[in-house]
Amino acid sequence: MNKNNSQVSREQVKEFYSNAAMTAQASLCCPTDYQADDVSHIPADVLKISYGCGSPVSKASIKEGETVMDLGSGGGIDCFIAAKTAGREGKIIGIDMTEEMLSRAEKNRKYVEKNLGYSNIEFRKGLLEDIPVDPESVDIIISNCVINLSTKKHKVFEEIYRTLKNHGRFVISDIVSDREVPENMRSDKKLWGECISGAVTQQNLIKAIKSSGFYGISLEHDYVWKVVNGIKFSSITFRGW
Repeated sequence: MNKNNSQVSREQVKEFYSNAAMTAQASLCCPTDYQADDVSHIPADVLKISYGCGSPVSKASIKEGETVMDLGSGGGIDCFIAAKTAGREGKIIGIDMTEEMLSRAEKNRKYVEKNLGYSNIEFRKGLLEDIPVDPESVDIIISNCVINLSTKKHKVFEEIYRTLKNHGRFVISDIVSDREVPENMRSDKKLWGECISGAVTQQNLIKAIKSSGFYGISLEHDYVWKVVNGIKFSSITFRGW
């Protein structure tokens, strides 16, 4: 699971997404379609910098009043959708490591909360491997095509487990590969940023999730996204409790 000690550093990935926050990158990750009603309260420019491979928030069955955390919240689109579903008594926390993304998200938060008529969204700077949230404080965690960017996925799931309340759950969309990605691809900065080189196989993904203590794991295959160097990369949504 952690053979991917790639030559691509966290700072290089951060730089990649800092640029993507400033200028929309149509090729990043997979196209995601959102229901018009889900995004009617969200500025159009948020959609332009939404780099995901699924829509975990729409499949998360968020209840009113729940605390929801989005890992790798980017421009904030999934947080803004969750804010509408969780309602006035809910709480939404977006976590991202990129200053430029956080700045865009914070700017649009005010617009979204004005449209909703209440304030329930907070963005925090942090790493997936060291989430700035108290233990057992979150009902549900979502993430959209971000965990593949971490070289320590086991640590990410340990942090997800730590921050979820008892009987808490996660719903995550991400990319998996049909076989192990070779080292030469793991050293490619562009392929890392495009959610290719950090992908792991479904088997290794499930292994990391189970070893962190989760149960009731289920996976939904969305589609084969692309084939690179003969390796098939697919978008999936997976759940755990």
